[in-house]
Amino acid sequence: MSHSNPSSSSPPEQDLAVEMASIQPRLYGFILKRLADREQTLEVLQRTNLVLCRKQDEFEPGSSFAAWAFTIAKFQVMAWRKSEGAQRLIFTDDVNQLLERSVDQEIESVDQRIPFLRHCMERLKRQDRNLIQERYRDGIPIADIANAASKSADAVAMQLSRIRAQLRDCVRMKLETEGQA
Repeated sequence: MSHSNPSSSSPPEQDLAVEMASIQPRLYGFILKRLADREQTLEVLQRTNLVLCRKQDEFEPGSSFAAWAFTIAKFQVMAWRKSEGAQRLIFTDDVNQLLERSVDQEIESVDQRIPFLRHCMERLKRQDRNLIQERYRDGIPIADIANAASKSADAVAMQLSRIRAQLRDCVRMKLETEGQA
């Protein structure tokens, strides 16, 4: 597919990085609601991100990336619960129904933010954009990124945190601007 405006097109890898970065907080919340344990949630989130990267060719362009990602996360939670058996927290059917209803609302909210996040990603310094892509598109562990850059893992994690905060603030500002227009 060709675009007449080169600044409006971006490589599929960047799109995946943008999409993944945009849903990380919501995926974390989605998984945490189902597992109620932060360490387990981080593990399942990492597994979900790896599956998203591995199966990126299966994503249907034009469909909702968020819906696809939340579906994968749901299956990763189910797999985690099955493998962890006795340690899992079991919710009542009523609680599970409430959680499932909130998924649709989460997906709709994420879908509205994606174009803004793309815009904000384009505004990042190339080095910051590359770091986000290595971490979220390629799924490279922080320790490996740090080793390659001759930095400490803490320094890379802090840099990622600052970039995510910058992206979050940029998206919020775009949302406020668009909401007032």
